[in-house]
Amino acid sequence: MSTEHSASVPDGPDRAPAGAAPAPSAEAVRLRTRSLWAGLLLVPATVLAGILALASENAARCVGYRVGCSTTPSWFYLATLAVAAAAWIHTLCTPDTTPPAASRKAAFWTLIGAECVFLLLVLTSTG
Repeated sequence: MSTEHSASVPDGPDRAPAGAAPAPSAEAVRLRTRSLWAGLLLVPATVLAGILALASENAARCVGYRVGCSTTPSWFYLATLAVAAAAWIHTLCTPDTTPPAASRKAAFWTLIGAECVFLLLVLTSTG
């Protein structure tokens, strides 16, 4: 067995294979990183919003007697989470291009908007 190396094609860490896609731009990497953190930080933000909602004036009445609670239907909470999840998946799974696809930027801002609406719903859930 011979392990000959071609002298015309250098191997090294900075050399991509012939059929490989080009490296993503810094803007695309930044968008992916920001969307990843935005999605992951929704859980602690929801916990914090829930604690703040329970610290409100009407929280004891709402939790104890179900009086003065928000009348927002539960499907609205789920709809905002579904929109946020779809936008998050689109932002993370869209292939990197230079510059990033316009739909990817729109999905990122949709993700931020849906998360803000969801957190606002959680904050106002106890009236």
